[in-house]
Amino acid sequence: MKFSYDYIKSGNATCVLEMGKERFEFYPTFHSDALGDFVSYLASVHPLCKLSWKEGAFHKINGGITWETGTYLLRWELKRDFEDLEIKITEWQNPMIDRKGDSQLIRKVLEAKCNFNEFVLCVVKELDRVIKQRGILGYRQEWQGYTFPIDGFLDLKYACLYKKPFEITKKNNGTSLEAELNLLMEKMD
Repeated sequence: MKFSYDYIKSGNATCVLEMGKERFEFYPTFHSDALGDFVSYLASVHPLCKLSWKEGAFHKINGGITWETGTYLLRWELKRDFEDLEIKITEWQNPMIDRKGDSQLIRKVLEAKCNFNEFVLCVVKELDRVIKQRGILGYRQEWQGYTFPIDGFLDLKYACLYKKPFEITKKNNGTSLEAELNLLMEKMD
């Protein structure tokens, strides 16, 4: 299994998802916060991602998320069932771009099951690579209107590394910058 989010430039990116022998490429654009929505969505279905200072910080996202990819909209739906994750990706014409096309045309791109923890780990390793390669401000500069999804990333990374929620609440109801920076710099194996 492989998840990559690369070639981030001028508000465009390439996302590659490999499952078994199948390879899928997607090209989200800056018209949607593709990576931010995806990370928040994944954190919303992860049982350990609660961001302890505010219960339910990642609200349950029902019905999936949508990426704009130019002439098409790409819909991601994730359903976790204990160790299994069902991933369903569908595509349809973007009515804002292709007004002459059939807006009801829906094409199933992927419907597969995989191990939930393996998928999350693949995503977290890729996010770790992206942020260390580009930086927080560098990501925003390339993605234009959206910032790197640092909150969801740190919560998912902590869950992968320590198998428990990220407990960062302090007496003053703030967060520990030191704990966040240490987690950010920690290596993923």
